[in-house]
Amino acid sequence: MRAVLTVLLGVIAACSGSSSPVRTLPDKRPPPGDDDAKPPPSGPPVARIVDTVEELFGVRVADPYRWMEGADNAERDTWMRAHGAHAAAWFERVPERDRLLARIRELGDDLASSDYVQLAGGRTFYYHTAAGASLPVLMVRDPDGAERVLVDPSTIAGQGGHASLDSYSVSPDGEYVTYALSTGGSEISSILLMKVGTGEVLPDSIPMVWGEFSAQWLPDGSGYFYTQMVEPAPGGDPIQNMKVRLHLVGTPVADDVDILVADRSPTLAIAPEEFPMVTVAPGTTWVIALGLGARTEQRIAVAKLSAIDKTGAAATRWTVVADYDDQALASFVQGDRLYLQSFKGAANFQLLSVPLATPSIAKARVEVAEDREARLTGVAAAKDALYFIQTRVGQSTLYRKPWKATKATAVALPYAGMAVGPIVDPLRVGAMFSLNSWIRPTTFFAVGAKGEPVLANLGTTSGADFSAIVAEEVEATSADGTRVPLSILRRADLTLDGSHPAIVLGYGGYGFSLDPSFDAGPLAWLERGGVFAIAHVRGGGEKGQQWYFDGKGDKKMNGVNDIIACGEHLVAKGYTSNTRLAIQGGSLGGILVGRAITARPELFAAANIKVGLVNPVRMLHASNGANQKAELGDPETEAGFTQILAMDPYQHVEDGAAYPATVFTVGLNDARVAPWMSAKMAARMMKASSSGKPILLRIDGDAGHGVGSTRDQQFKEQADVWGFFLSVAGEPGFSVPE
Repeated sequence: MRAVLTVLLGVIAACSGSSSPVRTLPDKRPPPGDDDAKPPPSGPPVARIVDTVEELFGVRVADPYRWMEGADNAERDTWMRAHGAHAAAWFERVPERDRLLARIRELGDDLASSDYVQLAGGRTFYYHTAAGASLPVLMVRDPDGAERVLVDPSTIAGQGGHASLDSYSVSPDGEYVTYALSTGGSEISSILLMKVGTGEVLPDSIPMVWGEFSAQWLPDGSGYFYTQMVEPAPGGDPIQNMKVRLHLVGTPVADDVDILVADRSPTLAIAPEEFPMVTVAPGTTWVIALGLGARTEQRIAVAKLSAIDKTGAAATRWTVVADYDDQALASFVQGDRLYLQSFKGAANFQLLSVPLATPSIAKARVEVAEDREARLTGVAAAKDALYFIQTRVGQSTLYRKPWKATKATAVALPYAGMAVGPIVDPLRVGAMFSLNSWIRPTTFFAVGAKGEPVLANLGTTSGADFSAIVAEEVEATSADGTRVPLSILRRADLTLDGSHPAIVLGYGGYGFSLDPSFDAGPLAWLERGGVFAIAHVRGGGEKGQQWYFDGKGDKKMNGVNDIIACGEHLVAKGYTSNTRLAIQGGSLGGILVGRAITARPELFAAANIKVGLVNPVRMLHASNGANQKAELGDPETEAGFTQILAMDPYQHVEDGAAYPATVFTVGLNDARVAPWMSAKMAARMMKASSSGKPILLRIDGDAGHGVGSTRDQQFKEQADVWGFFLSVAGEPGFSVPE
């Protein structure tokens, strides 16, 4: 569940001299008053109001808190910190909050978990968070079984906050590892290089790398491609105009050369908001170039490794295999063929291959046909076989297909669950995978020589007792009759009489699925009679790519209607009542939660919007904003603006509406979603709401989007948010004294 609770995230052109009549939205500007900027008798300052109205495509759009925008805004930062202090004081006044935090810590600190496994040179590399540890460390298991820590970020002094690992990559022979470190949860990293055998850190340090983009090693381990950000400029978006460079081990970083640069490649068009990447697999002589973004599909091109232009001119002659309209993503090279996952005409994905010499996707060969009932959720190529995973409603089947075989054979899994992987070394035989469940610790297995799973002793251990907890898989009926999957965790002995506090969580974007994963912390909520529900709304990928398409762009409100239906289901079936129901979501899920509470405020008692994209009409003024066009639309076009305005939570706050108690949680170092979006909507709701319920802004100055936060940061935020929910629900011991 940790993966579920934690997810890539200028002036909009006014319409030209059109003679069409101006359409006017209901005036959502709060009424001005002489005391707008004065503090109330007690509490933090009230945000000042500026009468800003913009006419866009014939629509008058009010934006009274636009002054809060911008990277360097001292007035806004002062206001946010004052409200952060107010929120912290509010949480401290919840009588049982400290006891709840202690229980969350007890469960969380007892949890030991591993993740992000890579195999190379007979070695196994992985992140491991030991019981009681603050952050994951990078571990290696040598061929003889001996294990040791390679990188422990807690021992590294960070400037601007604690240090954390964002990604890593191992050379094909397992002799070198690159790892990305950032501070304060910013995800803006430096790539460092280590000799695995000795632990020696080499001077090859590369700055300004988005932490998610790991180095891509050359087959001989002599160097690696990396995607680098541009130097920050005032008013610029640091997540645009990235470029791919090549670094050779042991040479000065100043000698690195450009390989792929936006708008410079003569044969592969990469837009400024796209993320370029170059990969090359061990044992091949072909290089894959990718154009990526906040979308499933990719631009895909290939070239011979020997043909890569290393002069710095970025003039490689790439052969384009697929563009976005081809609805494909690159998987791997095996022999003389490129393997692609495709969802064009195959909503649950199929695996195709094309000959590298003449890579026409129109003439692709089907390697794994689409299963209409199960999603293709993982595929990888080992030396001996193709391994792939197909999943239906959180239950997976792992298949092994030897390279010369015509049929795949299912691997007998030890128990039913969500399989994640496969994890392979392309130069070696076999694969690894993990099995995941909402209420059972994650366990890693290796596929043995005869195809049987063998315990890898690399999994999650927890003393948390989930034996009294059940995980139900049901469906709610959305407004248009669509059946929406809903996972419900609760105590088995719970009486469904509407008396229980409940949380419904959703995301609904990028085709990302909220699949089963284990975390011990929620037991602190469940054991006291709480209900935890995960809404698998449209916009996610739980039911295939069509499910995703039906919740993106101009269909984004389908996902909003879906989570509303899930909340209604929980109330109708007696799990909770609307005076005890909370809704939660983060990042792109901020649209989902924000529009749910502005559309149906009476359905929810409380809400938590975590690092939320809640003002997408203004996304092009924010870091990482242009990257969202494929998902949300382009606000500089009339069609894009219209659909984005419909989904914009900030623009749908109405004066006098009785909004649920709401807590916005923000990391001030967030580079994925601008913190000012949360500040604007919080200020707007504080002014508009007639319910008298608290609207709080919780801030963390040593955090970003949540990636890289320490365990204790996560524990404290969880205790604050859950304590807030329980207080609003009227749970004994959680009422805040007057």
